[in-house]
Amino acid sequence: MPPAKKGLSADARLAIGLGVCAALIVVALAGSRFWGSAPPPPPPPPPPPSTAATVEGILRFTPGFYKAQLEDDAKTYGVAPISVDALAQPNAYSLDLATPRTLKDKHGVLETAHLRLATTVKKEWATTPSGQGFRYEHLILEITNKTQRPLAYHVVTAVAHPEKCRSMGAMTHDAIAIAPGETIERTECLWHPHASLTVKKVEVLELSPLGYYYVSRLQPSQVLLEERTSLGHAPPKGKVCSFAPWREIHDAQATGTSWADVMDFYSRHDCDQYSFWRGYRRWTTPGTLPSRAPPAKPTVAAAPPTP
Repeated sequence: MPPAKKGLSADARLAIGLGVCAALIVVALAGSRFWGSAPPPPPPPPPPPSTAATVEGILRFTPGFYKAQLEDDAKTYGVAPISVDALAQPNAYSLDLATPRTLKDKHGVLETAHLRLATTVKKEWATTPSGQGFRYEHLILEITNKTQRPLAYHVVTAVAHPEKCRSMGAMTHDAIAIAPGETIERTECLWHPHASLTVKKVEVLELSPLGYYYVSRLQPSQVLLEERTSLGHAPPKGKVCSFAPWREIHDAQATGTSWADVMDFYSRHDCDQYSFWRGYRRWTTPGTLPSRAPPAKPTVAAAPPTP
């Protein structure tokens, strides 16, 4: 009788069978997870452009929108309508004073081609560091427009001890533009005997009647005007603009942007609708309105080095 063939015992075969079945179940479950489930949903579409961006891109810079804006603003400010072509003409600019002049004591006077500057002393409200108000004599600068045109004016002054001006009061005035024949008063510093005022620079830009109201609504500190001499600014009509690209304007000084450039732009553009752009320069020839920054030039990838 031949010997019996050796093989796996019944228990071993049972264990192997159970192991194979378990492996098949795991594979089936894993397959059903990846193959049977629905694919992940696609990413959400990008949000649509805002209404403001759409208006700015499609309507705001069209001739029709700009013309309608001029007509509405002329009615708002009570001035005669002005055509787009007329507003696009160059604004006359003048550097009235480039060499500093000193106005001494209480009755100094300086005449320029467009302005009359005079110092005087008046009692105005000042404040202590704690915020308490008191009446004190102030050095006042009177600025008179000698011409028959509205002017944007830039009268740069200096005092011997500006740190003493921190508690001075402010007189309500238009710190940016001045109407024909108008005299405005602004505080320069607290008064003390033998005080003097140095006028460092005087420049003016002639404006249209509508441009006068446009520039007056700017915030002086955002358009290259000194805070000390522009305290108390209030436009003759309307409210101060809620926004002007002040960082863009201040940074643009490094590339040559001047006070006259900023005034020239806003003499033609409502600050609620349009923003100054870096690279704009005061027009010396008729331009195209509204003005906007040229499109950015596409960047060209550098060619790979030749092996």
